[in-house]
Amino acid sequence: MNRRKFLGNTALFSAPLMLQGIPVFAGDGVLHPLLQALAMPTANCDRILVVIQMNGGNDGLNMVVPLDRYSELSNARASILLPSASVLPLNGTATTGLHPSMTGLRDLFNDGKVNLVQGVTYPNPNFSHFQAQDIWFTGSNTLPSPSTGWLGRQLDIAFPGFPTGYPNTTNPDPLAIQIGGALPLSLAGPNINMGYNAPNPAALINVATGSTGPAPVSDYGTELTFLRLMKDQSNAYTARISASYAAQATMSTMYAASGNTLSDQLKVVARLIGGGLKTPVYIVNHPNSFDTHVSQVTAGNTVAGSHADMLSKLSVAITAFQDDITLMGKHTKVTGMTFSEFGRRVISNTSFGTDHGSGAPVIFFGAMLNGGVTGTSPVLPAIPTGSTQVPLQYDYRQLYATVMQKWLCMTATESETVLNGTFATVPIFNSVLLPLDGIELSAKWENGFAKLEFEVYENDSFDHFVIERSVNATNFNEINSVRNVSSSGQQKYVYNDDRINAPEVFYRIKGISKQGALTYSKIVKLKNSNKQEIRVFPNPVTNFTINVEFLTKVNENVEITIFGTRGEKLYYNQLNPRGNRTINFKVPNLFSIKTLYILHVSFGDTVVNEKIIFE
Repeated sequence: MNRRKFLGNTALFSAPLMLQGIPVFAGDGVLHPLLQALAMPTANCDRILVVIQMNGGNDGLNMVVPLDRYSELSNARASILLPSASVLPLNGTATTGLHPSMTGLRDLFNDGKVNLVQGVTYPNPNFSHFQAQDIWFTGSNTLPSPSTGWLGRQLDIAFPGFPTGYPNTTNPDPLAIQIGGALPLSLAGPNINMGYNAPNPAALINVATGSTGPAPVSDYGTELTFLRLMKDQSNAYTARISASYAAQATMSTMYAASGNTLSDQLKVVARLIGGGLKTPVYIVNHPNSFDTHVSQVTAGNTVAGSHADMLSKLSVAITAFQDDITLMGKHTKVTGMTFSEFGRRVISNTSFGTDHGSGAPVIFFGAMLNGGVTGTSPVLPAIPTGSTQVPLQYDYRQLYATVMQKWLCMTATESETVLNGTFATVPIFNSVLLPLDGIELSAKWENGFAKLEFEVYENDSFDHFVIERSVNATNFNEINSVRNVSSSGQQKYVYNDDRINAPEVFYRIKGISKQGALTYSKIVKLKNSNKQEIRVFPNPVTNFTINVEFLTKVNENVEITIFGTRGEKLYYNQLNPRGNRTINFKVPNLFSIKTLYILHVSFGDTVVNEKIIFE
């Protein structure tokens, strides 16, 4: 673990920026373990994703109604089934309709600005709220879930070197903003929680220590200086958020006047986008729970009830937001999506509700979509039982892959790395409307070289390409150049760079057009495994037992020291792994729970500092 990993486990900022009474969390390393990183894929991508979380498990069959399965639904859920005449018809499909409370979303659908993806789940779905949410957040259907989120892993690829050198002229804004609710695990990066929790403009949050004096000359002092850097960043981001919010007034008159906090949240998002904030991902939360075991509908009136109210809030909020960003001229830059941790069972229960189920539709909204329905109405048995579920049509990771590759400017290889597998994309976005993305760069170690592969779109407009390298992701040096080899519109190039002695190496491609204009690829990072590293596990430490794993076998004495937050030495030991890669030892039961300590490991020419917490 390095300082980046340490910050991912440490509370840095705790107070949100307040805009019209609504808490705004900018997702960067704040609340352990929930304040996490979300994702700007590349500085030049200039696209925005808005995620609406519907906690509790939404009844998709009551929201997106399969009209061609109405007979089966009548046998399964007669007590809660919508009258067929009340279901809102949709242009271009006779098999699918919307809940009658969603007139605004119906209008957006008919205008080509909504795509309804049917039957979204994963194999062997989990029906526990917490575990199912973790599965969606992490991009894995295995338990226990990974400690990182799918968007956090994406961010680690997209923003190498963070937080050093941020904010900067290219990336002046927070990496992600969450409004309302707890920050989700989906934003957790592999090394650090890479977001930002903006403080109230009137008060600066004390980052990790109340001290403002000079840092001591020690390993601890080095880390303290780094934490103060994060505090300085908080001021910069707060100014950007406040300035963007002030620069753009709400333009739509369609927002709910009161009683719809989702609408209020999206109104803030629209103002920030309209005001020029370049934050690429926003997360908002529906205020109500979709866990409708009881009274999902009103007895004797299935059009009304708690679910109808929640769907109405959703529809009104999305419709107003889309209208607002359109009036602001930002609609081509923004796409939104909804998700809930699972759907509901096909059959209703005896309490005018539904119980935990599997598949459900996901709503995409925006001007750059293929409007319509993706997938078909779920296949249901003539006589459904209590165990009948909406079948899988699309793995939710297919939607993640689609968002990353088709909207957030990631390559297929990068998407596969994030999701730890290959998942086919879904035709949600209109490729005719989406511009080409210039230069796509990937890198990997191969046969002792850094193998760079870059694909150039509109290749015929370029004169040559400059390959640049850095060891800090900030200062880049030219190492070679490659001439345009053809007049084709799309061309792939390969370059092998000698391995250099540095913990991390960063690359980017500078394309020079025939007219002299410059275009940059995103930055890619390679970690150099030649450097000795250690891993401390588990961290937080349990039962006061510390395990240290080395990258290679160690045959010499290893000095172990634990320092407190003021640099005081609290523990010392000397151990010899004797040709093994791991050592373990138990420390006295003297360390405070949930308090930061620094583990100092020294052997030979290697000195490593790890941040540890006891629990």
